[in-house]
Amino acid sequence: MNDSLPAVNEAALKAPGPRSDPREVATKDLSCPICSADLPLTGDEHVGDEIFCTYCGAPCRLMVKPKKGPDQIDEYAAEEDY
Repeated sequence: MNDSLPAVNEAALKAPGPRSDPREVATKDLSCPICSADLPLTGDEHVGDEIFCTYCGAPCRLMVKPKKGPDQIDEYAAEEDY
């Protein structure tokens, strides 16, 4: 009787495809303008989207701060949206 298991193929089932949206927004550290709690983002948010604070429930709008120089990268901010 053969108790050995068949060899497992360690190759990926399929090649990873390109992302449909950049993941840049999800890595930004944003805080609620009302209660200063962290605003976790899922990564599919776009500039101008309405997001809600998970702590106080305040509505915020995802905005881009103006660049301070030509070599600066975009900074994201959550602004009050009443």
